[in-house]
Amino acid sequence: MFTFLKSLNFGKIYIAIGSMLLGILFVDSYGAIVKSLGDSYSTIQLTVFRNTFAIIPLLLLFLFSKENLNVFKDLSKKFIFLCFIRGICFTAMHLFYFIAITNMNFATASTLTFSAPFFIAILSIFFLGEKIGLYRWSAIIIGFLGVIMIMRPTTDLFSLYSIFPILVAFCWALAMIVLKFIPDYCSTAKIQFYSLIFSILGSLALFIFTSGHSEIKNYDHFLLMVLTGILGGTAAILFIYAYRLVTPSKLASFEYLGIPSSFVLGWIFFNEAPLNQLFPGVIGIVLAGMIIIWRESKLQKISEGSKKFY
Repeated sequence: MFTFLKSLNFGKIYIAIGSMLLGILFVDSYGAIVKSLGDSYSTIQLTVFRNTFAIIPLLLLFLFSKENLNVFKDLSKKFIFLCFIRGICFTAMHLFYFIAITNMNFATASTLTFSAPFFIAILSIFFLGEKIGLYRWSAIIIGFLGVIMIMRPTTDLFSLYSIFPILVAFCWALAMIVLKFIPDYCSTAKIQFYSLIFSILGSLALFIFTSGHSEIKNYDHFLLMVLTGILGGTAAILFIYAYRLVTPSKLASFEYLGIPSSFVLGWIFFNEAPLNQLFPGVIGIVLAGMIIIWRESKLQKISEGSKKFY
């Protein structure tokens, strides 16, 4: 019995799940901060703070892991280019996310971002050469039906801002696909460092070439803006660490805990409870995600079994 439990490697799984849940809490927390500041500052301005101060947890990671000794070594044009793509994706993702949560119910905007697994499945066809079977196509269709039911394009509840969470999901999916092309020997800190540098540069470029930004009103607002970067940067490290610790199929289902988390925060801080808009569409999104996760888990077991047989 002990040998069986040991073979499941529960230690890594628990650490990965804990990292994932903590990352989700951090993302929802800085999202709530951004929503509270959204009426006072431009989304681009908030994006600059989110990206720039995310460097703080990364520098701490360098300090404790001694990754600073290797961060400038073994660089290739391919690695830099892939990190550039990820950085631009993250800049766009944060900008779209901030626009969405500032102009929509917090839980509704956050829930729509969970359409990312469907985009990952579709992008895998074009970039990874994967074949999508009946189960995953069914999941994609169910998921998008759930998204449409939440967006409700034919009713008064529909808003053009509903499109932005979908763009967030697409950018996140593209960033995850790009991660597949980065060699395993590249550390989490190294990937995040270069992706973050390009993300900072992208947001600064937007800030310089746009207008409508506001002077920071007080010290508390400044600290809250800095906190968005610290929380967001820590969450990014936790997500990469978690997904590199165990296989994504064992972990991805826990991402959906972000839906009740965002609902609770929206209810507590903004007095929002958009149950009528979320249901039943949210069930379709979660169900579709679970089908994709289950199918990937089955395919992985088959693949591992084939390797052991041969």
